[in-house]
Amino acid sequence: MRPILTPLSLALCCITGCGGDLEEPAPSSGGLETRVQRTDRVELEWALKLRRSIEFGALESARTSLERHGEELGVEAELLRARLLTAEGSDLDAQRAIERARRAAPRDVRVPATACELHSAHGRTESALQELKLAHELGGAMAEVHRAKAVHLLSQSGRAAEGLRELEAARELDPSLPFVDRATAQAHLLIAKEHLGKGRAGAALRSVERSLHHDPQEFETRRLLSDVLLAEKRILDALVVLEELYSEGYPVIGELATMEKRAALVVLLQGERERALDLFCQAREHGLGDAELGSGAQFLAEAAMESVTEGVKAYEGGDLDEARRHFERAVRLDPKLLAAQNHLGVVCFRLGDNACAKRHWGLVWETAQAEGLDLPEPVEVNLARAMARLGELKQAADLLRASLEAQPHGPHADAARGFLESELAPALEALGGQ
Repeated sequence: MRPILTPLSLALCCITGCGGDLEEPAPSSGGLETRVQRTDRVELEWALKLRRSIEFGALESARTSLERHGEELGVEAELLRARLLTAEGSDLDAQRAIERARRAAPRDVRVPATACELHSAHGRTESALQELKLAHELGGAMAEVHRAKAVHLLSQSGRAAEGLRELEAARELDPSLPFVDRATAQAHLLIAKEHLGKGRAGAALRSVERSLHHDPQEFETRRLLSDVLLAEKRILDALVVLEELYSEGYPVIGELATMEKRAALVVLLQGERERALDLFCQAREHGLGDAELGSGAQFLAEAAMESVTEGVKAYEGGDLDEARRHFERAVRLDPKLLAAQNHLGVVCFRLGDNACAKRHWGLVWETAQAEGLDLPEPVEVNLARAMARLGELKQAADLLRASLEAQPHGPHADAARGFLESELAPALEALGGQ
């Protein structure tokens, strides 16, 4: 069972009770006013779960259950198999299952009704209409006919409201009719998109809420929710939705980064400086460059320099742990700030965290080599020292030899040559290496 208040449900709590009714069509029987007995079907718990599994994509579970209980379902087993095969992308096999069902029960309204829905899913309009006509002839105003007509309408642009009317009529005739919830969710989703496209954000929000009531895990609806909340200027609520989608592995990183930037600007105006910095950092970590961050990039750079200043004070005062905390913050705020990377390397080395020192000094050295920078400190020597402590003697020696070959008279050549000759070379010789 899902948690009662996930971040998404918290966002939805803010939606509920927003006032006003959405102008959507009232239930209608679509001109078929005779109430009829619903189609007999197995209503045991396993059968209900099987239908829901197919409807909401738990296909492996559905296949296992169908193999186990198929004989108890009669002709419906083939119809469920057809739905399952369609969901798995096996359209031809699904059509074969439909024809097996038709041969077994030529007068069962569920056969053409299901066929209409599957044809509609693949955009085969003429075939869908033929099956719908046959279903109507066999079942008149039965709930399955309304559902089939609804699914066909939903497959056509601009007819979501009509489809929703048919679904409501189907549910009124048979409250326990299967395969209605997801279709109803899709109808509300399509209506929400229409509202949003016409600038009716409030109405779109209510439609999204109704869609999620029937299918709370639908990715497209949840992503649309973030768009609607953004249109309502509820940027922080929109961010909550995208954060949850991202945490679940959905491909929303670009949208999330942009929303994080927007949220950073909002909280900055509210005076929440640290939260704004964190959001700007997240936006950059999720893909926004300095150009996309705009003023946020400068804001991060200035805050990084402040952290470097605080780190230097702590270092000079002998508090290495506090210095490390400030330098780590500076590196996160501005990874390109080489002073912060270098200072963090120094502190880590003094604290005995040689792997960390190697990582940060290595980044400084690689950047300097790539950009042709003259460093004020012998970073290559410091990096070699960290590597030596990690037992990487040959790699350290190779690094310094390459540095000396490139700049035999460079500003730190004497320090490099001294460490190489006095410490690395003897250590390698003792190990039998060169």
